[in-house]
Amino acid sequence: MEYSSKEIKVGFMVVMGFTILVVFLIAIFGIKWQDDTKEYKTYLKSIPGIVEGSLVKYGGMDVGHIAKIDLPDANNIDATIRLTLKINKNTPVRENSFAYVTSISFMAQQHIEISPGSLDAQLLVGGADLEGKEVPNFMQMAEPFEDLSEDAGILIGQLTKLLNDENLKHVNSMVANIDTVLIAGGDNFLGLMANMEEISGNLTQVSADLNELMTNNKGNFDETLKYVQTTTAETSELIKVLRKTIGEFESLVAANGSSIIEIMENFQYASQNFEEFTRAVKERPWLLVRKAAPPERDLP
Repeated sequence: MEYSSKEIKVGFMVVMGFTILVVFLIAIFGIKWQDDTKEYKTYLKSIPGIVEGSLVKYGGMDVGHIAKIDLPDANNIDATIRLTLKINKNTPVRENSFAYVTSISFMAQQHIEISPGSLDAQLLVGGADLEGKEVPNFMQMAEPFEDLSEDAGILIGQLTKLLNDENLKHVNSMVANIDTVLIAGGDNFLGLMANMEEISGNLTQVSADLNELMTNNKGNFDETLKYVQTTTAETSELIKVLRKTIGEFESLVAANGSSIIEIMENFQYASQNFEEFTRAVKERPWLLVRKAAPPERDLP
């Protein structure tokens, strides 16, 4: 089948137009035939505002997107959501980097942020698991402020009740009374302040005198301190000697207990004999000069 020159020209124009359209689309949408991205998987329990296609940032820069989200097992309450991140292969994701959900501001959309990690850590290979970190979002951080706002409202209500007209009148009356007292006792307060200043000056002088006394008698104080230390040492030695003497006495008493008891008994018998001798001398004093009793006298 033969084509006319006109048909050939029309076909050539169609092919050229299609080629130009493809080149134009590639230029607009940035279509790349070679995949220059890496995939990482991270696991989080909560991903508010994150969907497939959400941005992934590194140091605040757009480096990729969420390629896939896998829901956790319904039978496992501790299971986490698996996120597949597809990011630029030149992004320096390190072994101690971690991923978390955040946003730039209250109005901005949520995204996944990857922390840079430390320079001494190794780069994480593509396809590896990236550690996920749970970070409170703005709504969670705002909950305590909501409770605080409620408490502040209650406090304001109580203050409003407290500061009614009657209480305000009492407060004004108290302020007026204080002003009256201050005006009436102004001179007294000035006199009191003068007395306080005089007392402060006297205390300063006393302190100076004490310092001078300590300086002038430092040698005497040192000698007294040495004497006290020497006396203390001698007292300690005396106490040791007394303790030793007491110990020896206790040992002596323990060793000669029976002899001491016998001596005490003999001393008791001697005391009794002496007492009987004294009584006999009182009753018959002639025993001291005669061996026998004097003869009896005849009655007249």
